[in-house]
Amino acid sequence: MTAEASDLKGEGDRVIERRHIAIFREHYLEIRTPTPKSKEAPGPIPDPLIPAARPPKPPRFGGMPFALPANVNQPLWIDVYVPKTTAPGEYTGMITVSSAGQRPVVVPVTLTVWDFELPEIPTFRTNFGGLGRRLLTGHAGLKPDSAPYRALERSYAEAMAAHRICPPIPPYLRPKMGPDGAIDAKDTHAGLKEWIQTLHVTGIRVDLPEGDPLGKDRGRTVKYLQTMWAYLKENGWEKLAYVFPVDEPSDQKKYDDVRKLAKLIHEAQPGLKVFCTEQPVPENPAWGTLVGSVDIWAPLWAQFDEKSVAERQKAGEEVWSYTSFCPGKPGEDTPFWELDFPLLNYRIPAWTSRRYSLAGLFYWTTVFWLESDVWTNPLTHKKQFNGEGVLFYPGTDAGLDGPVASMRLKALRDGLEDYEYLVLAGEAGAAKAAAIAASWTKWETDPVKIAAAREELAKAILERKK
Repeated sequence: MTAEASDLKGEGDRVIERRHIAIFREHYLEIRTPTPKSKEAPGPIPDPLIPAARPPKPPRFGGMPFALPANVNQPLWIDVYVPKTTAPGEYTGMITVSSAGQRPVVVPVTLTVWDFELPEIPTFRTNFGGLGRRLLTGHAGLKPDSAPYRALERSYAEAMAAHRICPPIPPYLRPKMGPDGAIDAKDTHAGLKEWIQTLHVTGIRVDLPEGDPLGKDRGRTVKYLQTMWAYLKENGWEKLAYVFPVDEPSDQKKYDDVRKLAKLIHEAQPGLKVFCTEQPVPENPAWGTLVGSVDIWAPLWAQFDEKSVAERQKAGEEVWSYTSFCPGKPGEDTPFWELDFPLLNYRIPAWTSRRYSLAGLFYWTTVFWLESDVWTNPLTHKKQFNGEGVLFYPGTDAGLDGPVASMRLKALRDGLEDYEYLVLAGEAGAAKAAAIAASWTKWETDPVKIAAAREELAKAILERKK
């Protein structure tokens, strides 16, 4: 079996060329052990999207042509990229499905292009973890920091940017730090600038230097923060920057660490923000508050407190959110991000984020391939969670020197595009977000209604343009 797309033709000589249409074969994974809280029974679930085009290397799992046994369905996924200069209106074309010895089947396609644009630089900020040497677990034979490795890392970063996710800045593009802590960007500036501008970076994580920042290395740390801030400000990037000193503080010591390090950061360089994966109200009141220390809050969806979030936003602080695994009390499920939950779970958080005027979304990684062959065994992280941390699949198995995207990543991109619609629609967008996503535990579960809501938003945007 094969499938191919035609050009999409509009009025007059308007056309969206077929090179902007990508066809993928949905590859099925076998769920043997359901994720905790999943209502899905064991069985096949599609997720990796293997490109239809013939790969440069022999694949373990191919796209097209593919064999289709009797009484078996094989879905195809189709992406249409609409170039920025495309005139609005209706475009029509076809998908032709062919098989040896049988008459081709032609599927008509109609695409409506609205008369407005989504911003190239996402309005909604994201941090989906680093790439780094995790890529080596899925792409064997590469040496860290070699030219082929950097090209591979770039391909994954470009794929993240194409799905409106902020790609991490690799270490080799970061300014070098001298013995006294001062940075030197002369050898990295051109590459860093190109990365930030081309990949539409919305956040720059500034890591504290290794050592003892609160003790013997304090002076070096202060110098580093000050010179890094000066460099970022000189290039207009300072508003993108934040420091993430402690991940998931969950006891007295870690709360103390956040306060001490935040005090150092704020004293060393006023204006440089502190990011923390924690909610404003501590789990244990005895730990004390982080208010005054944290500038960007990222509470888990399961620990989201509307009142305290609104207070921090009113104080001028930024609030993101994040998810990992399946936290929460029984009966208070959030949109869990594992393979054996509804695909809509990856789209709806953008609506909830807009409902609460959140500025960003955090997730720990997209390439957690360390514990299993994710192409044949989707259980990850201590073999408990299907697809956790896996939004890309290593492309070597599909004959590619780069990533294979997941259906869940596409659904996430739909949501991030929805967020732009919600912003562009103004008050109508805010009302629609509240109607679709009442809270982190209550949301619309019918994809048809989500699609209808997006169309309503498009019409509201067009009304605002008049």
